[in-house]
Amino acid sequence: MKRLSLALGIGLAGGIAIFIPVARESSLPFVTPPESPIRVLFVGDLMLDRNVARTAEAEGAEALFATSTRALFADADLRVGNFEGTITSNPSIARRNNKILRFTFSPALTKAVLQGLNINAVSLANNHALDFGPEGYAQTRAALDKDGVAAFGHPYNNLAYLSTKVEQNGKTLCLVGYHALFVASTAPAVDEIGRLRPECWRVVVLAHWGEEYQPLANAAQKTAAHAFVDAGADLVVGAHPHVVQNVEVYKDKAIFYSLGNFMFDQNFSWETTHGLALRADFYEDKTGFVLTPISITEQHASVGTSTLAGFTLP
Repeated sequence: MKRLSLALGIGLAGGIAIFIPVARESSLPFVTPPESPIRVLFVGDLMLDRNVARTAEAEGAEALFATSTRALFADADLRVGNFEGTITSNPSIARRNNKILRFTFSPALTKAVLQGLNINAVSLANNHALDFGPEGYAQTRAALDKDGVAAFGHPYNNLAYLSTKVEQNGKTLCLVGYHALFVASTAPAVDEIGRLRPECWRVVVLAHWGEEYQPLANAAQKTAAHAFVDAGADLVVGAHPHVVQNVEVYKDKAIFYSLGNFMFDQNFSWETTHGLALRADFYEDKTGFVLTPISITEQHASVGTSTLAGFTLP
């Protein structure tokens, strides 16, 4: 069993660059033109209620994301995130009492954010997608579908909603959602990965797991991640801790245990206001990864001035 663990620190003004080359022998007497990858950008927790909604109302939805953030998204072919809430016509409960963690987002604000960043798909495999019950979940999926955003995953890992397929340049990228807080069993996701594997160019698992505010993945996260890779996943990207967690390479597949927050109003610590964006460049025979720091200042997300880390795997 081949395993490599990477511990990462975040720097915003200056970055730490890591590049792990993959040596490949070739008998060709010439240099082949570089292959264009399918570039997918993954971000962490996205929440548009409470102070985020207040900021958007006061300044406009476009003010939530700096020009640097929009440029990062524009540089990708596909963009995926963890959608921490619902889209309903219900009034916000969390804005009246921030101790009640039930989130609903304005349809207009959500559309402005998702379309403004050209987000293609979001995971609903989390503990907030049922904040307004099954009806709220259904309304959320309907609103996302209307806005052209693919939704996948379910808080109870319901088989009917586990995955989605996204097409890009003739390739099929399959996204599988997994939520560990309500149902810890990995069996539904493992079975879905196996079912999808013959149909997909790449399979990526978006996992919602772990303990909040903890910088290291726990044993249950590692066991689940390894099960996903063993089943055929090409990449595992985690959410829920609201802080950045460690990265592992298992059987030549990358596991990013948590990217931290992308847009949230958890302004009480440095760790909850500094997350990561993950760029995955999928080639035919390898995958390149680049991590970029995200800084949230009073509900305004901006990108760091340098790449934090990058590496390539076969």
